[in-house]
Amino acid sequence: MTNRAFNRRWKSLAVVAISVIAIGASLWGWRNLDTSNGQSAVPVAPAASQRRAADAIEPTGAKQAAPIPEAPATGDKTSSVAKVDSDRVDELTAALNSGGVDEQIEAIRLFAKVGTAEQKSAIVAEAGNRDANVAVRLAAVENIDWREHMDLITDIIRSEPELGEAALYVAAHKELPPEVVAAVAETAAPLFQASADPGFQLAVLNFFIEHHLDGFAMLIAKANTNGYSETEIEDFNQLIATWNREKGFLQDTPNPK
Repeated sequence: MTNRAFNRRWKSLAVVAISVIAIGASLWGWRNLDTSNGQSAVPVAPAASQRRAADAIEPTGAKQAAPIPEAPATGDKTSSVAKVDSDRVDELTAALNSGGVDEQIEAIRLFAKVGTAEQKSAIVAEAGNRDANVAVRLAAVENIDWREHMDLITDIIRSEPELGEAALYVAAHKELPPEVVAAVAETAAPLFQASADPGFQLAVLNFFIEHHLDGFAMLIAKANTNGYSETEIEDFNQLIATWNREKGFLQDTPNPK
């Protein structure tokens, strides 16, 4: 529904946005991060976040990654691979751990769906590797199993503000099981007030709008927008307006008999 971010080092660079990647509109963006995930009817990112994300979506001068194969049918792990030339599969297998940024991202998206246990473990390792390229890490974060690796996700949100902000936007557009929503909300809520970064705060609010409407009101009550730019205040007010619409819709919906 929204995203936002920026900071000192990457100030004029792209910071959080929704990029069209795996399933239509997918998200990413921010302080020099890139790549994304999405689902149908994804929320629209604020204008400022979209501008900052432009440079972060694709590495400059890099060749465009090949299209992501469609997910295989249940019980069929070969159909996705069949859509990719066998030589290309071999190339991506080698690239998963040591390829260029675009090839690593392409490999992550493919093997997260149809890879071996060893390949999927390599993707998890990439998500947690602080020395890895941030675009590759974000691709890994959005493609791992969040239920299985919930501790890794919450640790990133808690200890790495830049990647954590992007992870919150990824989370907003993922269908998450209740236990993952609860874990992310419990991690992000105390960080909201502690953070002095409007971009991170907006990412937290965006997550709560998507997954935890009741918690949103609690965060808004503690919000301090003194450090916000005009655009960030617009994004903040947009989230409040969205929350009011969502709450009104829920209140108007009759209870099932």
